[in-house]
Amino acid sequence: MLLLARNHSLPKLKPLLSLSLISHSFTTQTPYSHFTSIPKPHFQNPTNSQPLPFSTIFFKPFSSSKSLQLNREGNYDEATTQAHLVCPGCGVHMQDSDPKNPGFFLKPSTKDPRTYRLGAHLEHVAHEPEFNDSLKRGLIIDPEKLSSESNLVELKPEKPVVCARCHSLRHYGKVKDPTVENLLPDFDFDHTVGRKLALASGTRSVVLMVVDAADFDGSFPKKVAKLVSDTIEEHSAAWKQGKSGNVPRVVLVVTKIDLLPSSLSPTRLEHWVRTRAREGGANKLTSVHLVSAVRDWGLKNLVDDVVSLAGPRGNVWAIGAQNAGKSTLINAIGKHVEGKITHLTEAPVPGTTLGIVRVEGVLPGHTKLFDTPGLLNPHQITTRLTREEQSLVNISKELKPRTYRIKDGYSVHIAGLMRLDIEESSVDTVYVTAWASPYLPLHMGKTENACTMVDEHFGRQLQPPIGETRVKELGKWVRKEFHISGNSWDSSSVDIAAAGLGWFAVGLKGEAVLSVWTYDGIDVVLRNALLPNRSYIFEVAGFTVSKIVSKADQASNKPDHRSEKKRKQSDRKESVAC
Repeated sequence: MLLLARNHSLPKLKPLLSLSLISHSFTTQTPYSHFTSIPKPHFQNPTNSQPLPFSTIFFKPFSSSKSLQLNREGNYDEATTQAHLVCPGCGVHMQDSDPKNPGFFLKPSTKDPRTYRLGAHLEHVAHEPEFNDSLKRGLIIDPEKLSSESNLVELKPEKPVVCARCHSLRHYGKVKDPTVENLLPDFDFDHTVGRKLALASGTRSVVLMVVDAADFDGSFPKKVAKLVSDTIEEHSAAWKQGKSGNVPRVVLVVTKIDLLPSSLSPTRLEHWVRTRAREGGANKLTSVHLVSAVRDWGLKNLVDDVVSLAGPRGNVWAIGAQNAGKSTLINAIGKHVEGKITHLTEAPVPGTTLGIVRVEGVLPGHTKLFDTPGLLNPHQITTRLTREEQSLVNISKELKPRTYRIKDGYSVHIAGLMRLDIEESSVDTVYVTAWASPYLPLHMGKTENACTMVDEHFGRQLQPPIGETRVKELGKWVRKEFHISGNSWDSSSVDIAAAGLGWFAVGLKGEAVLSVWTYDGIDVVLRNALLPNRSYIFEVAGFTVSKIVSKADQASNKPDHRSEKKRKQSDRKESVAC
């Protein structure tokens, strides 16, 4: 073998080396007998001293004996946390055996922070024609002098290991394989959280009911509100009779108020929120907080209120619909309270949190803070949309009014998702303001032509849905009728809101009969106007897009115009030369 090694290159020696290893494995008594520190594989028969066949040794598949925990319990119980590794980003049970199952993760390789990437940007000394100035000054690091006490490299705290899904959401903003989530069971709120809130004894419970300001009715958890209100009434009656009654405290947290126009009065907003919450079943609210996790608005008052309500050993539950902003709120609270860093995954994707996540060290004492999976509202239109369509519908910038001045027989579309018809009115003019994502196109025209819009423009000029095939996949186009009245021309009187999309604000001084068209099963509600102000610059008939989209299109088309201008100039020069 030494003579062959001298006369052949390394690539030619690889087949010979593998053959020698195979022959060596057959000549020895057991394939792993010369390794004392490596345990024998599970397919080896310890009672038989004869070597196993070649196919058995090298081609038998490996099977893990651990069963996957396909549930959403997360790390609520400390005993569960010690037995199973839980993702600190979304709360799913982690495993490293099957990438096609939920919770898969790759364990990162260990690196020495004192020597990792130390001088990786420098070239080898032998490649340089002469010694550079840094070497002449003596700036040379001897590897033998590196010790645990050296402070040459600043040691940073290790980032927690998260599952592959959280890694993809954090770095790429999307889920790599959405089909994996379908293997998880639905989050059973009554079983996981509801039964803990219903206990008559035990630690004090505080419920943070998180609601999206831009989609209040679509994200308001009516089921949770009714459950908690019934529990409060039952335990309060028992407590008055001298029995044990653990009365939960309910704190309504309205997030993303930075998306609402700054002209809106906080006093008016809080009054509107309390009224809508009472109509939604939350009759026993302890307090209401209007916050913005992005702008750091209202966090101090919220934290002080929660700490006083929970006490030194209470449990605080953050509950809300999918994409309501629970994880973002908890991360903001962690940064606000003495700079505590939490590692919850944030993404503009519904259902980011998969299991219960116990957040340590954010609240003082032994108070525990829990982030729960978002509650699924099947009547929200976003549940039927693709990721690309959701990104268009999602409101990420401050809302701007887009107002039409129309009369009987005219209609207004919000993309291919919602339509408002003015059927009858006692006045000549009705002001209709569309409040939705600025990336959604609008259309205003005669109602008699609206029937052809679905076939000719849905999935094309009016997106979402993106593509003509998606129109039928979203469901049946149905109509709902509303009778409204107003007393002012200058402000909107009522809203007609679609869950997960936005709303039409209507202003008039009289009465009118309106029809709203959307897909079957989507919640459409009539309510008092949230934003009474309208725009005094009216939109025109036909297709319109927001100024944000127009500016983006202009910016994207500038390179094309420049290249076309250069091409024309070159053509002129060539013609002159000819």
